Amino acid sequence: MPTTPDDVARLLGGLPAADPRWAAVWTALPSLTGHVQALQTAIERGDRQPGPDVLDLLATYEALDRVGRPLRAVVEVFDAPPRAPHGPLEGVPVAVKDMIDVAGAVRGDGNPSAMGGSPAAHDAPVITRLRTAAADVVATTSLLEYAAGAPHPDLPEALNPVRPDRTAGGSSGGSAALVGAGVVPAALGTDTGGSIRLPAHYCGVVGLKPSFGLVPVDGVTPLSPSLDHVGVLARDVATTARVLAVLADQPVPAEPAVPRIGVLTGQLAHPALDPELARRTRALINRLDQQGATVVEVDDAVLFELGDLLVPILLPEAWAVHGERVSSQPGWYGPDTLRLFQAAGEADPAAREEALARRDELLPAAAALLDGLDVLLGPTAPYVAPELTPPIDTPEGEVEGLFTGPFNVTGQPALSLPAGRTDDGLPFGVQLIGRTGEDAALLAAAAWIERALR
Repeated sequence: MPTTPDDVARLLGGLPAADPRWAAVWTALPSLTGHVQALQTAIERGDRQPGPDVLDLLATYEALDRVGRPLRAVVEVFDAPPRAPHGPLEGVPVAVKDMIDVAGAVRGDGNPSAMGGSPAAHDAPVITRLRTAAADVVATTSLLEYAAGAPHPDLPEALNPVRPDRTAGGSSGGSAALVGAGVVPAALGTDTGGSIRLPAHYCGVVGLKPSFGLVPVDGVTPLSPSLDHVGVLARDVATTARVLAVLADQPVPAEPAVPRIGVLTGQLAHPALDPELARRTRALINRLDQQGATVVEVDDAVLFELGDLLVPILLPEAWAVHGERVSSQPGWYGPDTLRLFQAAGEADPAAREEALARRDELLPAAAALLDGLDVLLGPTAPYVAPELTPPIDTPEGEVEGLFTGPFNVTGQPALSLPAGRTDDGLPFGVQLIGRTGEDAALLAAAAWIERALR
């Protein structure tokens, strides 16, 4: 076993023991021995190269154990993760929501029975793309059970990194918590009605749901295939853009550009919106106007009708995924998730077809909201992080995705951008929405707004 920083440095290829990053790693060295040995073996096999990123990876392992586990955000940590030696995300540690296939790991889906299943034989395409870009896929993260809106009682939800007496949110809460705590700069999540953007809002990080179909969802547990997205939680817009470019396998620049902004007046005036969030969001809009952005008000009534279509689409599709097991093994699920899926079994499949048809009728009106504009802006959620995620069939749960859900129905790219703290010290975000297929333009506007708010 290595006994000094010099010993470890020699094992890992001569990294200088004077490097300041050694401090945290050296303190935690006894608990990192397995990681060090795995890295040594990978280097000796030629699977990895020695270099400063090895020390960064050890520092990430230390933070996962010291910070991530107390936040209940970590499911499994991967020793010496395989990756290409060079690429656009070289050495960037990325965590992954535990409903995405990582070769050799069990896809746990926030369910204790599923966690006893067989490891995945292959990486999901998004994991393959990360590894090809030389990212280090370091861990899987906790989530609400099957991304369906509630935790399993045996697997408590992730804690908020800013206020651990509050939830990190869901369903991608573990990913948001790790990014918000600074353990990793980026993580993958999924979003069917707001499950990336809501925890991003609660934890004070960037959360992007890309355009529908831009990022592959193969090897990802479905909930509602017409609404499901894989996306990114990250520390800033630039990191979000870098990761999305890899996941989408196409350039996605995020050079700041002065945006023309449409303010979603109906969302801002909605009675469910916390008055402090409404006040702070209006103040933020005034700041953007003063700094040169074009700001106009938009009549967003069509978005509420689109949002009403989400549940009629989601429930029959969730039943198609889970119905057989709900009928034969109801004890497999926690009570809140079971109740949702049982309700899905009672949903009228014809209502889904009607909702999809109505969506198609409304999409031109939704797209027209962006005529002459670059981005739409409104609140991400009606409130800041609660103590626990409210079940979807409670009054609080019914409105949680009020502002995010419409854009799962339209398929437009939507991003929650950190916008400050409340009087109580809790983070909040604003939601930015772009045109379908124009994720780069959304990111460019978000980069300018991010800079303007500093």
